[in-house]
Amino acid sequence: MKKKIVSIFVSMLLCVTVFSVTGTMNIENADVCSNPGSSAATNRDPLTVVIDFDAQTAHTETGVLGAEWDGQYLWSSSRGLVNPTHMFFVWDTAGNLITQYPQPAQSSAWGIRDLAFDGTYLYGGSENGFWQIDPSDGTFTTLFTSISPMTCIRALAWEPNENMFYSGNFGSGFYKFTADGTTITPVTNPGLTAVYGMAYDNYHDTIWIFDQTGTPQTTLLEYDHHTETLTGHSHVLPLLTGLTAQLAGGLFYAEDVTGYVGTAILGGMVQGTALDRMFCADHGTVNAPPNIPSTPSGPTTGFINTPYTYSSTTTDPEGDQVAYWFDWDDTTNSGWTSFVPSGTSGSATKQWTSPGTYQVTAKAKDINGGESGFSAPLTVVISSGPALDIGTITGGLFKVSVPIENTGSAAATNVQWTIDLVGGAF
Repeated sequence: MKKKIVSIFVSMLLCVTVFSVTGTMNIENADVCSNPGSSAATNRDPLTVVIDFDAQTAHTETGVLGAEWDGQYLWSSSRGLVNPTHMFFVWDTAGNLITQYPQPAQSSAWGIRDLAFDGTYLYGGSENGFWQIDPSDGTFTTLFTSISPMTCIRALAWEPNENMFYSGNFGSGFYKFTADGTTITPVTNPGLTAVYGMAYDNYHDTIWIFDQTGTPQTTLLEYDHHTETLTGHSHVLPLLTGLTAQLAGGLFYAEDVTGYVGTAILGGMVQGTALDRMFCADHGTVNAPPNIPSTPSGPTTGFINTPYTYSSTTTDPEGDQVAYWFDWDDTTNSGWTSFVPSGTSGSATKQWTSPGTYQVTAKAKDINGGESGFSAPLTVVISSGPALDIGTITGGLFKVSVPIENTGSAAATNVQWTIDLVGGAF
């Protein structure tokens, strides 16, 4: 169910500035208004917090900023206040601190802010550059140090279709850039003034922005990076456990978080009073592809230029209708069959034109476009079949004969033959 949020505007908006406080809380923020304004419109899907843990006490640092999921663990980036070295901290989904790594040395007082993940490496930036981080051991590679015309790589998202990174910095303009920094292109900021986190939504092909506006100051806004405008869909993240105030930090999107595989997760960091906390919020179920179909069934031997029919079966986890595709291993395929109910087999017919051994496989897709991998193969041996070579007719007045030889690759049985004499006798 979608909820409508009705904003009541007053003639004056109360603007507040939250200053950094050492000790129990240290937050990085923009001067922001307590009302998110017209950008807070309607929810796209319900947002339910499913993971919420203290991301500060275990390591004692108080300036925890960025967040990301690497396919196995949650990561946070933190300003070095207790220990002067800026750090990365690695967590499991239960909130246990697994390990920690130092950030690249830099002059930035806050270090790396938001994080992004491309399926192999983590990435992060600051005023001083942009880095690639290996999640297996925390080692980093400097990708570029001159970030102009950007002034700080704060909010960060990786867009896989463009193979580009998107970045925002409070109220400054957005940018998209290549990993090596050779291309940095301005992108429209649609009037936001407190942008801290970004995450690419693979399911909707949009970018979510974590903005330090709203009450509390953790508003999620959906941004269409194709049109460079807000979609009108938003959420205000409620106060997390034990907090009296919170500001948006880094943001990530994932569909494979442990315990929530197949769920669209918007997760991130809040800079809280009195603790910084990591969260994961259920943003709805994503479309799961069909299961890999069964090995095709059908004849395993045959002859060229003869049609044979093959079938396969699968189910869809969500019960969606499915269609099948058969690969004939000769650079041709069946194309997609018609959609049938989940659990119903699909079939297609093939007629090979050359003898050989072929590996027939099948895949499936659901009505929403989710596509499975290919099945295990069925081995099919196709031969040329019998081939009769008729020799020269010989003989006399009352007797004729002709040699007939099978030169094909299969036995010739039940051969029927006649000899017609035309135009007289021998």
